[in-house]
Amino acid sequence: MDTYYVGPEREHQSLTKLFLQLADDETEKTIYVDPGTYDMFREYKEAGIPSPPDDVASPDYFTYNAFLPPNTRLIGVGNVLLRFAPTPEEVTYGESRTWSPLNILGGCHIENIQIYCKNGRYCIHDDSHNRYQNTIHYYKHVRCTYEYGDLQGARRLGYNNTIGNGMAQGTKFQFDSCTFEFLGGGNHSAFYTHESGRESPENAPTLIFNNCLFLGGPDNDRVLRLQNLATAPLRIHTRLESCVLVGGIYLTIYKETSAQHFDVTLIRSGNPPQRIDREEENLYPIKIYE
Repeated sequence: MDTYYVGPEREHQSLTKLFLQLADDETEKTIYVDPGTYDMFREYKEAGIPSPPDDVASPDYFTYNAFLPPNTRLIGVGNVLLRFAPTPEEVTYGESRTWSPLNILGGCHIENIQIYCKNGRYCIHDDSHNRYQNTIHYYKHVRCTYEYGDLQGARRLGYNNTIGNGMAQGTKFQFDSCTFEFLGGGNHSAFYTHESGRESPENAPTLIFNNCLFLGGPDNDRVLRLQNLATAPLRIHTRLESCVLVGGIYLTIYKETSAQHFDVTLIRSGNPPQRIDREEENLYPIKIYE
């Protein structure tokens, strides 16, 4: 297994440039990141990442980002912060809606990383769009803090979610001792996930949270937002154990023809406020065990 080191005194000083260098390498590998703050917006600019148009469609973000290669362990050593916080004068609207400090394709292991994002898309964008199926996405001691984006003229910069992830067939997302924190105004999600709607019912994705914090404020009913995009009769098992939600769970139906497919269980995670679109069509009521 290959090993790489990133840091101010290392051979690799830019995570973004290393990701681009390893873009076609899907073998198992580990990247260790030395302590420090890494300016991810500056890294994107210095690496020559193309600036997306202001009207870029969501699937096009593959063209305009650097990605952690599949089957990679990204491990922070000590206090590691990935910071993405351009001013409204520095960033274009398209960049703010497309660029994230960390983008994931395929299976991953992310550990001991802090991410702060403002005027970017998400802290982490983990969405394989069914390019990679039956993969494991594991996060441990990861803290994502998203601050509500600035106005650029009449438009709000960024997407204003800590994590945006789309689940492919058979994927498993597990978060251990992670924190998802949303700061500022607006009614946005600390954590946002959706299923892409192309999976088979026999191989639905799963979501597991252990000892995690969802911080969005008591008036925010979207600290955990689970969204269904299509009509596939999936049963996406979603389990939260020993978690704290300062805010609520929002199950949302994206299309008129969609059914609710998230089967949510909370174990020793309190009884947070619940908001459900078209509640009469929610196939799996949230189960709470103290």
